[in-house]
Amino acid sequence: MLRMILLVLPVLLLAEGADKKAPRASLVELAPLSQGKVNRLQNFIGTLYFNQKSDLASETSGKVKAVHFDSGDHVKKGDLLVSLDSAILDKNIIASRESYKEAQANYSKSFKDLKRYKKLLADESIARSEYDAVSFATTGFNSRVNALKAGLDAQLIERKKKNIYAPYSGVIAAKSIDIGEWVNTGASVAQIVNPYIADITVNIPEAFVSTIIPDNNISVTIGNQSYTGKIKGVIPVGNKNTRTFPLKITLTSDKALYEGMQASVSLAKANLENAMLIPRDGVIKRFGQQVIFFEAKGTAQMAPVTIVGFFEDKVAIDAPMLTPGMQIVVKGNERIFPNQPIQATNK
Repeated sequence: MLRMILLVLPVLLLAEGADKKAPRASLVELAPLSQGKVNRLQNFIGTLYFNQKSDLASETSGKVKAVHFDSGDHVKKGDLLVSLDSAILDKNIIASRESYKEAQANYSKSFKDLKRYKKLLADESIARSEYDAVSFATTGFNSRVNALKAGLDAQLIERKKKNIYAPYSGVIAAKSIDIGEWVNTGASVAQIVNPYIADITVNIPEAFVSTIIPDNNISVTIGNQSYTGKIKGVIPVGNKNTRTFPLKITLTSDKALYEGMQASVSLAKANLENAMLIPRDGVIKRFGQQVIFFEAKGTAQMAPVTIVGFFEDKVAIDAPMLTPGMQIVVKGNERIFPNQPIQATNK
């Protein structure tokens, strides 16, 4: 019986293998890997700084009556942050208003007298000296009104400055005062930053300066996330030791950024260099890196690549295991895997 089983088993295994079908080839489009001249990209590391960062200062002195924020709070433009005591100032404003009203009344009476004296002078009923005395008095009362009005306006402006408001929407980075403290004119009460608008400074060699075009968009990578920034320009004062010049880039983000974060940009050299070229669709992201698939004996093989530049509708790549003429998958590569059979639709 055992001998019979051993004789039948190979036959059953062969039959089972015959029932299995070979993997079906995935349809793809291929393009040859060519060689040409491109502006090779080079990566540079920069630092992120907040575009809006302010130390809020008090424009008047006084005792802190109320603080409406804390460190880390998000505030909107116009939010009340600090209130200073204004009790004495309020009383002075009342006194100034009354003095102003009195001066206005004196001026009004003197002005009416001046009109009457002018008619009497025309009728030669009074001496010229009497008219001049009233005229000079009227001028003095008018000056008094203007001086008191200016003083009252100054007090009202100072009264407004007893309240300190957020100049723009942002985050309170530091709190410098607390209730009951005395604040002098010009003293800092808080630091506010706008974490959604940033400037990036990247030091670049002289060879790249001529390729920079102000107001052009540029891709910036911050914390493994890509942003689109705008080139402000190159500051013409460089480092004499490193022969590098600061490139300034501005960007706006929907998410909060953090000052001091690392930012990287890729810039193209002015001179052309040889590189391998394939259509841009040939490079995809797989397993967290840039890769391409190439055809080898009817199967798809994967190779990691480094993008070094762009040329019209093609991308320049570096990959040690690739050689010009190899067939690269440019369509259908997003649904295939290494060693998978493939069939070209464009051959």
